[in-house]
Amino acid sequence: MFDILIVGAGLGGLAAAIALRRKGHSVHVLEGAPEIKEVGAGIQIPPNSTRILHSWGLKEELLKLVVWPQSITIRRYETGKQIGFTPLHPELMDNYGYPYHVIHRHDYQQLLLTEAKRVGAKVTLNAYVTSVDESTASVTLASGKTLTADLIIGADGIRSRIRTAITRTTIEPRPTPNCAYRATIPLHKLVSNPIFTPLLSPPLCTLWIGPQRHIMAYPLRTSAPNPLYNLVLSHPSPASTPGSLEDLKSHYANWDPLVTALLSNIDSAHCIKWPIAELPVLDTWVSESGRIVLMGDAAHAMVPYLAQGAAMAVEDAAVLAECVARAKERSELGSVLAVFENQRKGRCEMVQKGSWENGVGWHLADGPKQLQRDADMRRDMEKMKMRKEEVEAEREKEKQEKRKENPNMWSDEEFQPWLFNHDAVKAARERLDEMGL
Repeated sequence: MFDILIVGAGLGGLAAAIALRRKGHSVHVLEGAPEIKEVGAGIQIPPNSTRILHSWGLKEELLKLVVWPQSITIRRYETGKQIGFTPLHPELMDNYGYPYHVIHRHDYQQLLLTEAKRVGAKVTLNAYVTSVDESTASVTLASGKTLTADLIIGADGIRSRIRTAITRTTIEPRPTPNCAYRATIPLHKLVSNPIFTPLLSPPLCTLWIGPQRHIMAYPLRTSAPNPLYNLVLSHPSPASTPGSLEDLKSHYANWDPLVTALLSNIDSAHCIKWPIAELPVLDTWVSESGRIVLMGDAAHAMVPYLAQGAAMAVEDAAVLAECVARAKERSELGSVLAVFENQRKGRCEMVQKGSWENGVGWHLADGPKQLQRDADMRRDMEKMKMRKEEVEAEREKEKQEKRKENPNMWSDEEFQPWLFNHDAVKAARERLDEMGL
């Protein structure tokens, strides 16, 4: 058993606390904020993540909080015409054994916080870490208190302070041209208007894509007393300028009339502007001493255009726990953390790259590339309607030529199973066994 400090009580840090406590380690989570309160809004939980959450016994509690969208429908920005489609339920359950959910971020964080405490993790709020010392595996808090551990995990996000103990220099996030507005609308406002029925019944994720902009929308908390409709709106805007509802609406003035109607229901009190940034690829996530390691956004923050940032952090947590469990003494931590990095770094960087490329594809200006993108999406949408033997014939034909990737990456027949069907724990155990650890 090791004494482990986790810096950061976000989704990744709490997931790591659960996974490591389940392996019997002593876990202390340090959170700089004085309270864990509602921040942000909707977040997606794909099958590669629900697989892990279910293995931790959280299925029943999760089902009380989530919405099961039946599909992701992609629409053209100015007309609302459908150009792409990803079936989610029950297809992903049938194909991969685990569902695709959407949930309020606060509900998700509270679920993980409750479970982390239940399994015995200590969580200390108002414990802001000001510095980390690799030589002693210790952190110093703003209060002046110093804490030491066998292992320190940096789960403190894109502006991680723990990261400097590994990189030896400050790695600044790489800003993008776009910001994101996150907004929620009380669902009763929409249910009473029949023009919104196509968005709500059955529940689905709707994605409008256009030049330099997109909107992702879906219902949340439908089983709660005050259900919501969640929107994430991305468009070019300097991170330094304050957000406003008027600014938000101006960017979508000529979009689908359904979008205009949705935005008319947003209250400025429930509309927050966030910068969108990512991290450059790091050389390593593990300190020379083998006693400090990064995970989640501290290691591989990515743009949100595949909805996989939190899922990668949950995968990190599960794999990290498997690796640390193979170390019998502190001197072996470096070896098992090298396996953790080997298992996770390439996959996370591929998802990071795919997230960026997906955003580029969504934000194409009108013209030949956009027309080809839409045609390719429609081609793959039609393929979903084919009988099995027709699909096989089409695949064989594509092999003879060159397989065309689906610009809707969620539906690409090679990328989707690679992303959603990944069993992070199984892969880690197999690698550890191969290495005799």
